[in-house]
Amino acid sequence: MKTLTPSFILGSLLLAFHLPLVVTSPKTLAIPEKLQKAVGKVIVNATTCTVTCGLGYKEETVCEVGPDGVRRKCKSQRLECLTNWICGMLHFTVFTGKEFELSCLSSEILEIGQEAFWFSWRLARGIISTDDELFKPLRARSHFVKFTSAQEYDSGTYRCDVQLLKNFRLVKRLYFGLRVLPPNLVNLNFHQSLTEDQKLISEGLEVNLDSYARPQHPPWKKNVAVALGIGVASGVIGCVLGIVLYSGLRVICSSASLDRTALLLKGWLPRKPS
Repeated sequence: MKTLTPSFILGSLLLAFHLPLVVTSPKTLAIPEKLQKAVGKVIVNATTCTVTCGLGYKEETVCEVGPDGVRRKCKSQRLECLTNWICGMLHFTVFTGKEFELSCLSSEILEIGQEAFWFSWRLARGIISTDDELFKPLRARSHFVKFTSAQEYDSGTYRCDVQLLKNFRLVKRLYFGLRVLPPNLVNLNFHQSLTEDQKLISEGLEVNLDSYARPQHPPWKKNVAVALGIGVASGVIGCVLGIVLYSGLRVICSSASLDRTALLLKGWLPRKPS
């Protein structure tokens, strides 16, 4: 029994060493003739989606490739693509009484046809937020919301959802932050507050920033500074004059009181007999 154990172990090791050779034999990896002549369709080229959010398009080139690696019968096709359906928020500020319109159309939607989509709107009134719990349904089924005369009550965040009618797949969500302000509250003329160099840069012209000069202050600011300077100087002079007059009056009052005291004493003292 003891002599059989080493031989059994040796035989098992030889079998374990020989088995991988049998499994990896070239005969077991032979490719059938039908498979060797098979032709498959392979995507050889593809473009990125035309948009970063919402429904877009991409182009793919598909070719038949055989065992020899040669491309045959190549065709280009245009396919719909959706990278991300959340498109962020756009901010708008308008004056009360102005006509304004919010629209969630895009060139891709217009190309397909807006009748192939379902538009729904929601509103979070009086706040700028993307918290979906704050939104309430808005009675609008078109691709736009129009204000004939915008009022402060219309301020808030508007959310537009775009879905495909064929399967109600959500393909786009866009937020609009709308602020409606009185016309006399703030001056929204941004271009007017720019310096001359900044105006040139905004128009696409090159400006040497090394020779940048300080922007000139408006005339009304200079007038305010002059008025403040005059007021401060007048106040200081008035204080000095007040102190001088007060000191002079104290001196005069003290001299008069001394004279009166001397007279009273003179009246009370006994007179010498003549």
